[in-house]
Amino acid sequence: MSPDPAAKVGISPSLKFLSRRPSRGGVSFLGHSRAPRLAPLCVLVTAAALCLGACKAQTQVAPEPAKKVAKKSKKSEAAKVHVAEAPLEPEKFVVPFVWEAAKDEPLAVTRAFMHDAISDNEAYMEHGEKFFAAFAQKQTPRATVITCADSRVHSQAWDRTPENDDFTIRDIGNQIENVEGSVEYGIEHLNTPLLLVVGHTGCGAVKAAMGDTSKLSAPIRKELEHLKVPAAAPGKSEDAAWAEAVIANVNNQVVFALKRFASEVHEGKLTIVGAVYDFRNDLRQGAGKLVIVNVNGNSDSERMNSFIEAVLAAPQAAQDKDAKEQGPKDKDSKDKVGKEAQAGKEKKAADEPIRVKDVAAEMATIRGLTVAGAEPEAARGKPTAHDPSREVAHEGH
Repeated sequence: MSPDPAAKVGISPSLKFLSRRPSRGGVSFLGHSRAPRLAPLCVLVTAAALCLGACKAQTQVAPEPAKKVAKKSKKSEAAKVHVAEAPLEPEKFVVPFVWEAAKDEPLAVTRAFMHDAISDNEAYMEHGEKFFAAFAQKQTPRATVITCADSRVHSQAWDRTPENDDFTIRDIGNQIENVEGSVEYGIEHLNTPLLLVVGHTGCGAVKAAMGDTSKLSAPIRKELEHLKVPAAAPGKSEDAAWAEAVIANVNNQVVFALKRFASEVHEGKLTIVGAVYDFRNDLRQGAGKLVIVNVNGNSDSERMNSFIEAVLAAPQAAQDKDAKEQGPKDKDSKDKVGKEAQAGKEKKAADEPIRVKDVAAEMATIRGLTVAGAEPEAARGKPTAHDPSREVAHEGH
C-alpha cells in the first residue's frame, strides 16, 4: 500500500477525507453524486492544507545556536563590567603579636620603634595642657622650612622648640618645585616672613642626580627630574664634588623661590635663606653646623658673614636702645652705667676682629632683609657662612 500523501505533509486527520478520491459510482460523503463539482474544491483545500502544514513545521524549528551564544556573550560582558566597577575591598592581615627570633628582623625593628614612640609620646605629654593650649586652636609659625626627608635631618638641629615655629615641608633633595603648593601655603596663607631652604651634606638625592638615574624606579625618577646639579670636575675627590653639588642644589632652590615669590621679597615681606646642615663636617666648620650659603640670591661669603653679624647683633642693639630711653635715676648711677658701658665696649673691641665692612652698609645692599625682630638663642650656636676657600671635604666616607 502506498503511504498516505496527507500524512507526509502533516495534514490533520479531520481534513484527510477531503483528499480522498471519489468512488467509481460518484457517491460523495453525503450520499449525493457531486464529484465533478467538488473536484476543484478538493484541490484548493488540499493546497491550503499543504501550506498550513508547511507553516506549522517551520514554526516548530528551534532557534539557531548562534543567537544563544550571542546572548551568553552579552551576559558575560555585562558581568565583567560589573566586576570592574565593583569597589575593591582592602586586604587585611593579622596583627603581629608573635615574638621575633632576632633583633634585626623586620618585626623586631618595628616593635622596638613603636615601643620608643609610645614611651616618648607619654614623656612628651608631660609638658601639660598649658603647653599645648598655646597652639591648640591656631598655628603661627615664623618660618616656612623646606628640608630633605633624610632621617638624619630634623628641625631640632636649628630650632630647639619647633612647635608652632617651623612650618616644615620635607621631600628628597629639599626641592621646592615638587612641593610648591605646601610652600605657597606657608608663605601666602600663614604669612611666614622667612623661607629657609636646608640642604645637608651626604644627601642621597643629590648624589643620585649626579649619576645615571635610568635604573631607578619611575616614581623616584619623577621626583628627581627637577634636581639639577653640576657633574664632578676632573681631579676633584668624590666627597668634595658631592658637597659642592649639595650647595649648588640649595642655591638652585633659592633661585626658584625668588622667581616664584619675587614680589614678597621685593616688598621686604619675605627673606629667603639657603643653608646646609653639615653633620659630616664636609665643609670643615664643625660637625652639625648650619652653614648659611645664600640670602635672597646673594652667595658671597662676606655678605653672608655680614648678614649673620647683623642678625645676632640685633638683640644687643635693642637692649642699648631700651637703656638709653629709660636713663639713669641719678648722677652716680649714670656715671656707673657709663663706665660699665665703656669697659664693655673696650673688651668687645679687643675680643672681636676688625670688621672689613660696615654692617649697616652691607645689609643695605641685600634687598628685602628684616632682622630687627630676630630672636636667636645663644645655646643654639652661631651659624656660619660658607667660605669656598675653606672647603675641604673628608675622604673615605
